[in-house]
Amino acid sequence: MGPDPDIYNIKHGFERLDVVGQRLRNSVDLELLRHARRALLPLPLIDRGRRPSSDVFPPFRERPARAMMGKRVAVVASGGGGAAVAAIGAARAFEEAGLEPELICGCSGGGLFSSLWAAGLSAQEMVDFVLSWEPERYLDPQWLRFPRLVLTALRGFSGVMKGEAVEHLFEDRFGDLAVGELPIPFATIVYNADLGLIEYLGTHTTPEVPLGRVVRITVALPPFIEAVDVRGHLYVDGGVVELLPIQPVLDDGAFDHVFGLNFMLPERLTPDDISGWHRKPMGIVLASRELQQAYHVEFARRAQRELGDVLTIIDAADPRLCRGGWLMDLFIDRSRWPELIRTGYERTTAALKRLRRRPSGSTNGSIPSSPAPTRH
Repeated sequence: MGPDPDIYNIKHGFERLDVVGQRLRNSVDLELLRHARRALLPLPLIDRGRRPSSDVFPPFRERPARAMMGKRVAVVASGGGGAAVAAIGAARAFEEAGLEPELICGCSGGGLFSSLWAAGLSAQEMVDFVLSWEPERYLDPQWLRFPRLVLTALRGFSGVMKGEAVEHLFEDRFGDLAVGELPIPFATIVYNADLGLIEYLGTHTTPEVPLGRVVRITVALPPFIEAVDVRGHLYVDGGVVELLPIQPVLDDGAFDHVFGLNFMLPERLTPDDISGWHRKPMGIVLASRELQQAYHVEFARRAQRELGDVLTIIDAADPRLCRGGWLMDLFIDRSRWPELIRTGYERTTAALKRLRRRPSGSTNGSIPSSPAPTRH
């Protein structure tokens, strides 16, 4: 007998259709497969890649956001895998505007890269740090464990990669720095996979947890990166439930302005109009993707309604870059990171400029800006 026809199994069926569609598209993308092979099965001598140039930003230019001076500002960075490296560009735009957030929230890739901002690094220091990573320093596939896992029916398995490499990267840079010691308070949404609960790790909730461990959890995404044990329970990236983790901002309740950096949700939080999908070839695959992201978009829209004029959404990257296998590819292939960082900088700079020009009380909504980088 097959699975019960409840709403969760129906939704899972739609997700399987989307996966099939993405696999068909990715199977003919040799560049994506080449990047994955180079990162996960590097060949000596052949795969010695060049480090991307860290000369990413134009000369520093002061652009004071006088309308925001003296106000309490928070930043919320969405999930988005490698595309969320654009958060570093946003940090540079904030530096030029003379703004320092009093809280940074993030999940998934947004949590990974924005945590560097919370740790007190300048945007240029962040660029130098992340572009120095070699794939083997932040990707750690467990190939040798696979034969034993097969024999034990996958007991003890929750991910192809262990995630320790990311944690060690942060330990090498920051030592045993705990999130309670960060210059800018930080929070990340996580999911307790044992109890089925959303929780928040960060400066105010788990001040004793090392930054490296928090970052490792925020990118834990079974079956790719394994779940992480904290206090006897296994945790994964909370972006599986909510991609724009706004709750810590709402709990504070006293921010004058909140900037949401969006890397993965539809631009302006408005999904594509797919009317007539049922009459198109493979239209069900198109519809399945809309269903997959529906609750993420709705959560973000509810936050937008609740915060009203206090919230500005900045579409810091093209969400189309995060579809299917390209979400993981952008995390593996660092050659595209400088372009994404520049895009985040340009879009955030444009957003802050337009915000300064607006009269008080009319700053709600997404701020469109320059085109995102195209896929090569």
